[in-house]
Amino acid sequence: KNCGKPSFSDNWNEYPFISNLRTFDMDLGFGNSNQVVGNAATQAIIQSAKAREDAIDEQIEKYDEMLNSSEDTLEQLRARRLAQMRKAHEQRQQWRDAGHGVYTALGEGQHGADCAKEFFEATKMSERLVVHFHRRTTRYCDVFHAHLEKLAKSHLETRFVKLDVENTESPGVNYLVEKLGIVVMPTLLIVKNRKSSHQIRGFDEVGGTENFSTGALAFVLGVHEAINCTDEENEQAQELLESQRKGINSIQVAR
Repeated sequence: KNCGKPSFSDNWNEYPFISNLRTFDMDLGFGNSNQVVGNAATQAIIQSAKAREDAIDEQIEKYDEMLNSSEDTLEQLRARRLAQMRKAHEQRQQWRDAGHGVYTALGEGQHGADCAKEFFEATKMSERLVVHFHRRTTRYCDVFHAHLEKLAKSHLETRFVKLDVENTESPGVNYLVEKLGIVVMPTLLIVKNRKSSHQIRGFDEVGGTENFSTGALAFVLGVHEAINCTDEENEQAQELLESQRKGINSIQVAR
């Protein structure tokens, strides 16, 4: 297949994940990934119950502390809380300025149709990036679109983008597909600290069916440290365990 190298001046060697692609796991059996998710799901259920107990104990301790505190101590607590809130607000604004909070398409930004250029710029600006490699003619990709649209809004700590592999107007599409080893549609590529970390290929890691919840996908992304899961999302681990017990593995994926 003649992919052709994109015609832009970036030095590919400055991107660590490109040099690491030779060791990227290309096993399409999904066995190891399911084992990782299954183990994490079991552990999450146990930890969720303990976390609820710990949260109650922590709240009681806070009430006791406030009851026994002087006015000066309470003022210090309020000032510390306000500083934390300001810092959190500034961080959220930085993420929004970097394109977080919305699910956008690569190749439609400041670099025009050059989605490869835009991809590399995104890895520079965001510590965590989830890239959906999709094909418009593959309906299963629409399932991921719907869930990722929601997750982009609720998880500002991560940027969510999509890339149409049939975008013939972009000189960088074939380059990225070839270099990143994208062989299944849909595929979610997780990039952390400018390194390719994991690929979720098809629906196998979310139960092998298209009828999974947004929370279940969030849990799987959390297992791979792509997002910070909420307690509610961690509770979706039970859904994945039930799917694995039923042996659901019938989804068809396009290559």
